[in-house]
Amino acid sequence: MASNWSGGDYSPCKLITLDRDSSEFRTVQSIFSLSSRGLSINRIDRVENPFLLGQFLMKKDKMNRQNISVSEESLFHGTMKSNVDGICRFNFDWRRNGQSRGHKFGQGVSFTPEVSYAKHYTSGHNIFFLVKVLVGRSTFGNTFTTIPPTSYDTTRNTKNTVFVKYEDDDFYPQYVIHCPPLFSFLL
Repeated sequence: MASNWSGGDYSPCKLITLDRDSSEFRTVQSIFSLSSRGLSINRIDRVENPFLLGQFLMKKDKMNRQNISVSEESLFHGTMKSNVDGICRFNFDWRRNGQSRGHKFGQGVSFTPEVSYAKHYTSGHNIFFLVKVLVGRSTFGNTFTTIPPTSYDTTRNTKNTVFVKYEDDDFYPQYVIHCPPLFSFLL
């Protein structure tokens, strides 16, 4: 993850705009295109936050040491423009669950493998995060799930199109993907 980061200063958080001709841009674009249903990309920014990345990697190591079979999933999270800076600096806050659209599959932070699903949470801004998410044991969640049952770390829906996380550092916001807004004259 960090091997392609820019050098220089040691800012706590930087956004680096990817060159459209780079292999990194094309890789992210290809993941995005699998489920974007025709959305085009204006820009992709790589999030470089060494603190959040370190916390994420330590959490992954902790789960592995506890013999939890953990996978690192690349999932999407749709948001509004006003949330981007806070997420890049401080990560997603699972305590703010449901403030934009509800919490149908659990009261945590929701992620999805489908851009078209995440789009419903952008309020027309069409800004998406591609996020590294640690998924160990998952079970079905619902509106009333405040934490997963003992020995589970994730809840999901029956179609595996929504994954909900409840703990800090189970996710790292790796890229911000900017698409043309739905109603550019309103933004």
